[in-house]
Amino acid sequence: MFIVENDLVGLIRYTHYDDVDMYRCWQDIETQKGYNGKFTQTFEEFKIFQVKQFKQGFKFWVTIVDKRSSQRVGVLRLGLDEICPDLAIWIYPRYRNKGYGTTSFSLALKYIFENYHYPEISAGVYENNVYSLKMLRKLGFDYYPDGDVLEKNAFTGNSIKQLEYRITRTRVINLCSL
Repeated sequence: MFIVENDLVGLIRYTHYDDVDMYRCWQDIETQKGYNGKFTQTFEEFKIFQVKQFKQGFKFWVTIVDKRSSQRVGVLRLGLDEICPDLAIWIYPRYRNKGYGTTSFSLALKYIFENYHYPEISAGVYENNVYSLKMLRKLGFDYYPDGDVLEKNAFTGNSIKQLEYRITRTRVINLCSL
């Protein structure tokens, strides 16, 4: 059932069964701020968008399941860039700050580097997203300033910087073998 797991979580393939939870997650203002975008789609529009995403061929799109409760607690998705794809995460609001993000991100990295031939993975994070910054640093990501992007904050109109972090295959394999 799980494509990768540890004692706390297991990762399963994302299906349309997960659309309702993802839609609710996107309705959360903190999720929107974390991705610097106001979410205004109806559920029907969201489902159509999700179908288009599936047709684009995401190779790694998984749902995070708490193994103790069998609850779905979030989603991870790897971008389509063939050189240095971005790994994105959504932890559903009621499950945040409980270790699911760090644990599932770590499992995902290990799985991706064992099963795909990417030399490195990137992760974008806005400069004010303290929890995601902490997670990336804890997992061994290095700051990659050449990938930073200055944007207009969708909520305040001020400038906000999306920082880029990267981690290499070698680093993840070395960390996992300790």
